[in-house]
Amino acid sequence: MSTEKIIRTFAADLTPGEGRTVDVRIIPYGEQIEHNDGLGDVPRGEMYREEWAPGVFAHQEKAAHRIFANAEHEQGIGGVVGHGVTLREGPDGFYGSFKLHDNTDGNKALMLIKEGVFDGVSLEAIPVKSEKTREGVVRRIKAHLQAVAFTRFAAYSGAQVLAVREQQANHEVEVEELPNELLTSPMDPELVERARELGIDLPERYQAQPAPDTSTQVDTSESDTRQTTGNHELSEANDGSTTERA
Repeated sequence: MSTEKIIRTFAADLTPGEGRTVDVRIIPYGEQIEHNDGLGDVPRGEMYREEWAPGVFAHQEKAAHRIFANAEHEQGIGGVVGHGVTLREGPDGFYGSFKLHDNTDGNKALMLIKEGVFDGVSLEAIPVKSEKTREGVVRRIKAHLQAVAFTRFAAYSGAQVLAVREQQANHEVEVEELPNELLTSPMDPELVERARELGIDLPERYQAQPAPDTSTQVDTSESDTRQTTGNHELSEANDGSTTERA
């Protein structure tokens, strides 16, 4: 078994979204590309064709948290911008979801992904088992995935950044009911009148209430008319004369 690391980069189509979890197709199945890295049973510098077989990383599906995400293959803990959340086998390739860390490097990587600067998905893997077809194509049957990198340059066209999303999209939201007295509070008559002028239909409970009577109180009887103003009471008799009482 070779211990030399394979690095393969694939074009990525970004689907804009929200959140910190990035969904990618790590590698496409059946798509061929040429290399000259000496890992295809030919001398280094000599070109050979390569493709990846279904199930090549299936043994790692339950170990997503062990797979780091980095930026352009920067090595060491300082280059890590995220880690795996899930890995899964698909009919057309191997897929993964990676959570980008909420720190300076993770935020920078997330911005570059959303802006389309990082347009490639690159894998780092150790080949475990390979075979060569009659056509001379080297098929990777089993390999050990070590890391995924987001890059600016791509060789394959089949790997994709599928979406950037929230890790947990289904949140239960509890809405507190408003007290009944708030629901039945009268609206400002001036606002109601303005709404009517604009042709806005208002719920029945918000119909304007009669404005309080702030005019001077007048008490009229057959014998006289009394007006209350401040602390004085004016009394108008039938003959038209007026007297004032404190």
